[in-house]
Amino acid sequence: MIVAALDCDADAIEEWNRWYDLEHTPMNVCLDGVMLSRRYVAPPALHRSRVTTAGSPWSGGRAVFLTTYVLTGDPHRAFEAMSTELPRLYEEGRMRFPADKKVVREGDVFVGVAAAGRADLQLRPRDVPFVGHTGIVLVQRRVGDADETGASRAPELAAVDGVTGAWTLRSGTRDEVRLDVAFVDGDPTACAARLRAASPHRGEVLVDAPFQLIDPLRYPWADEIRGSELPQTIA
Repeated sequence: MIVAALDCDADAIEEWNRWYDLEHTPMNVCLDGVMLSRRYVAPPALHRSRVTTAGSPWSGGRAVFLTTYVLTGDPHRAFEAMSTELPRLYEEGRMRFPADKKVVREGDVFVGVAAAGRADLQLRPRDVPFVGHTGIVLVQRRVGDADETGASRAPELAAVDGVTGAWTLRSGTRDEVRLDVAFVDGDPTACAARLRAASPHRGEVLVDAPFQLIDPLRYPWADEIRGSELPQTIA
């Protein structure tokens, strides 16, 4: 899976999201090795429940938006295809949203370690990345060289009330970084609290953040973000 944490200027939320839904996502999903894309948002209430390391790309009201791409085969193939395609799109005039009003805070490619669905859903591990959900709780953590205990965290997370499935992944570029994704049915903030109580983190937590799934072309949280304490520009 490719994960990208992003922001845009608050005065362009609807414009940027429409461009993302109507132009940017189709250009990436059609690339070789990409199976699915989903987008998420953390409005002010979700941001206030976020746990993060000070000074990280996830702190200070940053990373309001999140994009994921579920991949098949070698994840680096899709990552490289996107990296090659981006300059071409600019050259062809197809990246029309102003570059100075959006920013990628962090991007990485991750390889699956373990996955588990909720017990009553009869999901195989390979099914979990595609399970239905209303939001996610994303945990990025740093583990020791010999610490592979994170592989067992997915079944623990999947057993928590409100979780439809959970996926643990390792970074393809940083050996020490793990990612836990809990797919949520219901309120992501409430589920984040239950997850923290039921399954303590392993390793140094870089971010523990609830996000809600974006319904394409519907952005009812835009005014809430503009009227909040969250940064209004990407600077």
